[in-house]
Amino acid sequence: MVMSRRRPSRQELNRTHTRTGFIGRHAERQSFYSNLCSEPEDASYLFHVHGVAGVGKSSLIRHWEGTARAAGALTAVVNEDAIGPIEAMESISAQLARQGQALSRFEIAAERYRKQRHEAEASLALPTVDRGDEPASTSSRTAAQIGLGALSLAPVIGPAAAALDVDALARGADRMRAAVSSRLRDHHDAELVLQPLRVLTPAFVQGLAEAAGKHSWVVLFFDTWERTEPLLDAWLRSFVLDDGHGELPVNVIVVVSGQAAPAAREWDAYRDLIVDVRLEVFTEAEARALLTARGVTDEALVTAVLRMSGRLPVLLDTLARARPSSPDAVDDPADTAVQRFLHWVVDPHQRAAILACALPLQLNEDIYRTAAPQEVADQYAWLRGLPFVSGRGGSCRYHEVVRVSILRLQRTGSPLTWSERHNHLADAHARWRAGLEERLAPAERWSDSTWREHRLNETYHLLCADPTLLAPALEEAVEACSEDLPTVRRWADVLTRAGTDADASALTAWGLRLQDATNREPGIMNALTELLTSAPLGETARARAHQLRGRRFFQAAHPEHALAEFTAALVVDPALVTAIADRGTACAWLGRFEEAIADFDRAVDLSPGDAWLITRRGVVQRLAGRYEQAVTSFDRAIDIDPGDAWVLAHRGVAQRLAGRYEQAVTDLDQAIRLNPHYAWAIANRGEVHRLAGRYDDAVTDLDHSIELGPEAWALTFRGEVQQLAGRHFRTVTDPDGSEQLDPDYSWAFANRGVVHRLAGRHEQAVTDLDRAIELNPHYAWAIANRGAAHRLAGRHGPARRDIEQALTIDPGVAEYLLQKAMLVTTVDGIRAATDIWRSIGVRDATDEYGALAVFLAALSVGTPLEANNMFQRFIARDVHCDTLLDALRCLHELRASPGADRSGIDRYRNALTNRLAVMRR
Repeated sequence: MVMSRRRPSRQELNRTHTRTGFIGRHAERQSFYSNLCSEPEDASYLFHVHGVAGVGKSSLIRHWEGTARAAGALTAVVNEDAIGPIEAMESISAQLARQGQALSRFEIAAERYRKQRHEAEASLALPTVDRGDEPASTSSRTAAQIGLGALSLAPVIGPAAAALDVDALARGADRMRAAVSSRLRDHHDAELVLQPLRVLTPAFVQGLAEAAGKHSWVVLFFDTWERTEPLLDAWLRSFVLDDGHGELPVNVIVVVSGQAAPAAREWDAYRDLIVDVRLEVFTEAEARALLTARGVTDEALVTAVLRMSGRLPVLLDTLARARPSSPDAVDDPADTAVQRFLHWVVDPHQRAAILACALPLQLNEDIYRTAAPQEVADQYAWLRGLPFVSGRGGSCRYHEVVRVSILRLQRTGSPLTWSERHNHLADAHARWRAGLEERLAPAERWSDSTWREHRLNETYHLLCADPTLLAPALEEAVEACSEDLPTVRRWADVLTRAGTDADASALTAWGLRLQDATNREPGIMNALTELLTSAPLGETARARAHQLRGRRFFQAAHPEHALAEFTAALVVDPALVTAIADRGTACAWLGRFEEAIADFDRAVDLSPGDAWLITRRGVVQRLAGRYEQAVTSFDRAIDIDPGDAWVLAHRGVAQRLAGRYEQAVTDLDQAIRLNPHYAWAIANRGEVHRLAGRYDDAVTDLDHSIELGPEAWALTFRGEVQQLAGRHFRTVTDPDGSEQLDPDYSWAFANRGVVHRLAGRHEQAVTDLDRAIELNPHYAWAIANRGAAHRLAGRHGPARRDIEQALTIDPGVAEYLLQKAMLVTTVDGIRAATDIWRSIGVRDATDEYGALAVFLAALSVGTPLEANNMFQRFIARDVHCDTLLDALRCLHELRASPGADRSGIDRYRNALTNRLAVMRR
């Protein structure tokens, strides 16, 4: 509920007016005040303030903010420091918190995002399909899959997703979601990292709603829109104009201020809701009023200032505050206006500070002390009080009109001093950056916003001091492409601004090229292409650019293209360890496991202490069916980092595939102790219990994993496994048009249904399998198992429909053909099923279900000798418990058929029963 509004008293408005010293813009001030006095339902809530640089937009915004505060409003101002929506929300949240209204849920979610994103980037895991020496059974292919995605490359997540081709991103989304889901605590964390705006923006809007319920107004100002529009426009519209992130209260006002009105066509439909505030230079009356307020009343002097400033408010105020003594001192255009202002600053040290502090893109007290003369090192507050300096919190910046003039004066007046001062500032940022590197691993630096800011500012000052350093700056731009789209755009902006400020056209041209590249989809890929084709890159940077292009291709589900890029990187730099591992990953995804292992062996030789590389090699070894080698690799990784639950879980799976169920459970138990919410590991432990015949334990673990996090395990199967196996799963389309998997845990329901079927609980089995099929209508394994449950429960019609549907989706699968043969045998007898049995009998027994089917076919329509041979081949395999149970049930049904060799069947039943008893000990 919106709190009853509070109108400011006349005295409060007078105090605001006096405190800010604001002159002019009476109509604009009155319009905004009147809006605050309106009922929220009748008030305007969107304002677009625009006009040329220096016309007073930021000053008007500050005055409006003071007016809103006097009316009891919460306010926040976002400027060009916000490099993206997340930073904008964090800035607003921090400002509201300082006013006593914390956006607690958002703050918690944002902190969690930063932490979980760092964890995902540090060690990304993506469990998926095992490929041993022989294909697994259909149930095993679906239920016992794990591993390949653990090889996933350095992630392209969170804001970086915007850099990918939209269509390719949709195709690769399943892979990325499964990767992050398997590593993080639960599916909420995975969603937070993968699509942070979908999680953070609703929390932010909810916080605004709570704040609006306690205050008369909440007013959000977005200044310098000409710089932030490419980064913030779509996000701002998503919660201000649309309702996808929650309901925005009627007493929330949004003010956008920039040199031009928002240009996006999407605003057009809402033009009638927007108050358009176009600011022109001051009228002569307003200009004279400002000069009078500043004590400039001599008519000749007033005339000179009006002419010199062009009535541009920032120059008017700068000249007026300098107290010129005669018209002769005011007779030149803008650059000289700044010179005159500096001339009127009496203290030479303060004058030097004004000049030196114009060089940084923005200031805080540390930068001020670095730039300013020692004699005025403690006068940061004085500098912030100058008419052309604005800011909030601890930072500030010069107005661009004044700054450009001061920079031009210094660059042309003393090029040597210009270079020395910029180098001095570059050295300072380099020292601060180096201090951070003491606690940041190399792979973490570009993800650290403070480190990035120092690197950006260091590069800006180096380029201003010496524009010929363009090549190293472009090589750094390659590294910026390893982060996210806002970071690349910031780098492009630094090149452009350095080019403009240093009057270096080559810098400006490259900045504009990169800006243009990032404004088109896919942004980062375009930037990398520009850098590779046109930039003077050294070998290391060129190799890195190819590698980063490969990662973009890989995450967009183009492993062949990725492989080509990784190979190109290694042609340039054969010792680039991360590219070697990346190529190994791409080879593994393409099924070229020997090449993949060779690459990972080489990478580990070059970096023997890297547990992550060793773990990824273990994954490839497991995929290649080298389970003992895989366990050895995981052992080595665990020796390096014994507390990594993820590696323990992977070793547990390798132990399972090697047939060591107890060791597998031990590893998975330890992983789960380290992370009790590790849904993926819990589901895997349930799988081990199922294969060992401990069905109650299996159901318990599967229940728990379903409750904890559907995506952490199910996305792996439905996305990675089925994609690799050629299956096609239903996807749902999000409002933005991108595809994602169903959020429910279909595999877990299917697997639990199979456990119920094997335990003889046919109704519970059908219930779970119904749920799995509801989520995935083309889930052939679930459909076939539901058919088996119906058959065992005596519902032959539904059983027939399910088995036929499974075979339509996935023709020729031995397990499904076996189910069909058993159904016909049960209903119509062995003779009626002869053709089906014979078609099975001529198949190659490539997996355990295939071997079982061929044995049962020989038993049904073949000779006793042939049946015995096939049985020996079947029993010689490392057959899972659930396959033995299915074999016993099939033998029981065959025994009841007319003409069956009951004594022979009984011998086989006894042998299987004994084998099962041994397995269950």
